[in-house]
Amino acid sequence: MAQFPFVSEETHAAALADLNCPHLGEEGCQVYDERPLICRLFGTTPGLACPNGCRPEQMVDEGIEQQVHDFIAKTRQVLV
Repeated sequence: MAQFPFVSEETHAAALADLNCPHLGEEGCQVYDERPLICRLFGTTPGLACPNGCRPEQMVDEGIEQQVHDFIAKTRQVLV
C-alpha cells in the first residue's frame, strides 16, 4: 500500500469488498497509467464526486463532464 499511504488497510479491504472493477487488485488499480477516461474523471466532477470528499482545487465543469458522457455514449465505449 505504499502507493496510497493515506488509506488504511481496513479502508482498502472494504473498498475491495464493495467494488467489482476487474482492474482493481490487492494494491489498487492495476491499469492506472492506462485507465479508462471515466476512471480518470472519478472524483473530479460533480456527478462523479469522491465518496470520501477528496477533490481537486477546481472541479471539472459540469458541461465538460456532460460532453464526456455524451462522447462515451456516442462511441459506445464499454465502461468497466
